[in-house]
Amino acid sequence: MSAGKKAKANFEKTAKKKPDPAGLAIGKEAQVALVQKDYSKAKELFENARNICEASAVRATKAAKSVRKTNSGGENLSAVIQCSATLQDDADREIILPPPGSEGHLFAKHKANLPPFAQNYAINTSARMAEHLSITGGKWQTRFPPEPNGYLHIGHAKAMHFDFGVASKFGGNTYLRFDDTNPTAEKQEYIDSIISSVSWLGHRPFKVTYSSDYFCQLHELAVKLIKIGKAYVCHQAKAEVAASRQLLKGFQLHCARNNIFRQDAPLPSGAESPYRHRSVEENLRLFEEMSKGVWEEGSCSLRLKGDLRSDITSMWDLTAYRIKFQEHPHSMDAYCIYPTYDYTHCLVDSIENVTHSLCTLEFETRQAPNGPYYWLLHTLDMYKPVTWEFSRCNITFNVLSKRKLNILVTQGYVSGWDDPRLLTLEGLRRRGYTPTAINRFCLELGVTRNDNTQHLEKLERCIREELDDDADRRFAVLNPLPITITNHPGGSLPVECPSHPKFLGRGTRVLNFTSTVFIEHEDFRAVDDPTFYGLAPGKTVRLLFGYNITCIGLQKDAAGAIVSLEATYDLDSLGSKPPKGTLHWAGSDFIPGEVRVYDKLFSVEVPGKRLMPGIENDEIVDQLEDGGVDWLSQLNPRSLVVHQKALLEPLILDVAGAALTSRFQLQRLGYFTIDKDSNVQKPVLNRIVTLKESKELVALKNTDSKQFR
Repeated sequence: MSAGKKAKANFEKTAKKKPDPAGLAIGKEAQVALVQKDYSKAKELFENARNICEASAVRATKAAKSVRKTNSGGENLSAVIQCSATLQDDADREIILPPPGSEGHLFAKHKANLPPFAQNYAINTSARMAEHLSITGGKWQTRFPPEPNGYLHIGHAKAMHFDFGVASKFGGNTYLRFDDTNPTAEKQEYIDSIISSVSWLGHRPFKVTYSSDYFCQLHELAVKLIKIGKAYVCHQAKAEVAASRQLLKGFQLHCARNNIFRQDAPLPSGAESPYRHRSVEENLRLFEEMSKGVWEEGSCSLRLKGDLRSDITSMWDLTAYRIKFQEHPHSMDAYCIYPTYDYTHCLVDSIENVTHSLCTLEFETRQAPNGPYYWLLHTLDMYKPVTWEFSRCNITFNVLSKRKLNILVTQGYVSGWDDPRLLTLEGLRRRGYTPTAINRFCLELGVTRNDNTQHLEKLERCIREELDDDADRRFAVLNPLPITITNHPGGSLPVECPSHPKFLGRGTRVLNFTSTVFIEHEDFRAVDDPTFYGLAPGKTVRLLFGYNITCIGLQKDAAGAIVSLEATYDLDSLGSKPPKGTLHWAGSDFIPGEVRVYDKLFSVEVPGKRLMPGIENDEIVDQLEDGGVDWLSQLNPRSLVVHQKALLEPLILDVAGAALTSRFQLQRLGYFTIDKDSNVQKPVLNRIVTLKESKELVALKNTDSKQFR
């Protein structure tokens, strides 16, 4: 294992400088062997991959930093705008987006070291660029293209911040486009939620469009592809297609290992579909039959005739259309064949004259200059946008995969897509997060191509720092333990409390110190401890902003559990220097309510991952199929604790029937908001985020002793 790891490190060091495609392909095979614990095979493959990269003429390059200006004739030569004001630079590569009409737009994507004989398809003709500019007026145009197969999450917020931010920075437009090409998974519920979430974050789309708006046009383009011999109807089953692709992968490795030029080598038998060489006439007939519902679902598909020798696997005859007898949420039952994402995305980008198509890194190979995105636009002689890829957002103690989120929702592990434990935008909204906090988080993330796994604390800090100043203070006791004040004079004694200890100008409110008060069960111990600052027999503590009380007795039930206390209060202690222990409390006039305390959804930082035996604790190794760990078994059993008998400060009743209208701090407990399940008969509170008690309590004690004597 140690030798395999060392070989991997040596390979990665070499590949970083000389990223030869053949060497990288063998490196991927070696990683699989390492994951499968075949360490000797992994070592051999990593060493082979390193040798290929070392001998390669390929060199890693960075994007150019210097640019040429517009010449005297007014022609845009190579003017490049660096979006540094809105976007952060990547450690490996700067974000350099060419402005519309520039040379960097004409050459939509440049790559210095393409494989031998590979063509760069990402080049606009002068005629197409002129046509594009006449339509857009030279404006920047981006798009945010979610598929409506679930609710948006925090990762989509990052993408939105980038998509809308780039266009806004340069006075351009952003489409909200629904990539609705799969009626099986898409719902109107998801469309409505996405529109709501985009608006909630403050983004204003130029237009709201649907890929299905262009289904007729996309169908016509498919017919054109068939006529020029670039698409064919295929009857291979999924398993047969998968087997063909495995043969092609083996062919690639064989050529790389033996230094064979792929373009000259014959493909292995079975590597291409037996239907690939059908006549144009037959393909047109079969595609029309598909469109009319003659063929059964799964019996055939329309595939693009790409390059089976390409080093980009997505060039291996991707599916363009498949049969689905399913009602579509937008086009209803108008169609029975639906285009795939790979076919649709680039074409609609072109049709909508998007200037910059910004996607996450999983689309990088598809959007390579010799990949299917540009190949398809080149084949159809269409305008080509600039593409740029950035890393996805991952956050510790959570999952953001829509597949996994769907499992959590549909199998009942959470209450729905808006469950406050999820990092869906609807979940965060319900939990009490604000659009400004989420947008601030996205701004601080920046946009890079590096791994972007963020600590949950970073997101929590954004909302905590906002609420620290904005949220007024209130009292609540979640797990009440009653205390009878034996020397209380009767009635209620008013206790003045600041609405916010840092901003005394916001005023005060009055709490009633009654003959019976309540503290948290957790703030009392029958046996005291020097490190414990709560109440104990014979011990004195301060009720926050109120009086000192001393415990003189306790009562237990038949099972031995403590059910109530007795105490005395010091009339002269109001405003005096408090003892070490300071507790929040409730009076007899507090109202009953429910408080939901949310915590991390998972008990581990990276669900589904585990440490390989014998490897350092900080080295996480990807295992097969979700890390070889049942990620559902790593759910935190205390991610939600419901306190149904909490006592709440009466002022909370004023907002109890209006969800998310107020956010406040329950002192010593965290920041809270009103849940949608709340009403004036039964208030329901959600904890937004915890607070840093040490800092807060210092401020409270100072205010208590100095400001309210």
